[in-house]
Amino acid sequence: MKWLIRIVIVLVVIIGAGLWFGWSQLGNLVKFGIEQGTPPVVQTSVSVRHVNVSPFSGSGLVEDFQIDNPKGFTGPYALRIGRAEVGLDLNSVSADKVVIQHIRITDPEINLEAGPGGTNLKHIADNAMNFVSQQTAPAGNAAVPAADGKPKKSVKLQVNELLITGATLSASAAGLVPGAGARMTLPEIRLTNLGTGAAGITPAELMALILRQLNTEAVKASASGALKNMLQGGADKLKTDGIKGLFGK
Repeated sequence: MKWLIRIVIVLVVIIGAGLWFGWSQLGNLVKFGIEQGTPPVVQTSVSVRHVNVSPFSGSGLVEDFQIDNPKGFTGPYALRIGRAEVGLDLNSVSADKVVIQHIRITDPEINLEAGPGGTNLKHIADNAMNFVSQQTAPAGNAAVPAADGKPKKSVKLQVNELLITGATLSASAAGLVPGAGARMTLPEIRLTNLGTGAAGITPAELMALILRQLNTEAVKASASGALKNMLQGGADKLKTDGIKGLFGK
């Protein structure tokens, strides 16, 4: 009888070790998915320093998420998020639509850069929406044919709350160096009940929505105060319509 108990104990330890290893690697898997899956959506490089996911509470933490500038812009990056907290409804993981209780983005850094055709954030948001349109069937069905002819389903999400606080903004025009101290903090951004319908919202649509919202608030802020004066002061050095693209003139 003792040998049977010992075997059971050994099996429990082995299974527990395997589960622990799998759970410990979950954050790395999500990190890999973000770094590999996001660039085709935004058409520029993306990096993440660390991701932590708890399979028990449904909470997640993403640290140092960065979207680089698209082609035609000179800054080191367009958006950097130091910390983003995600709360997941675990009961929805196996459902048709995954419910995210909240996404809380804290102290993102925005390098808004004006160039031909608009700002860098606008370009990235447009890239994301173009990706969405290419992945969506003409009839609006989320399932589209894959390479093997079988229907390919996109992930459906519902986000009950999206909160962005403490966003700092610096602005420049392509080819110009912004003035010292030309920075400001944007108002809080709070969106609720995203993707509550049957179709939900796809990760690409959510990404585009966040970028568009940040771009809208950043352009509003840049159109007044020190940032506007700094940019307009260098307008004579800019040979493109970047300034017009930024201020909508």
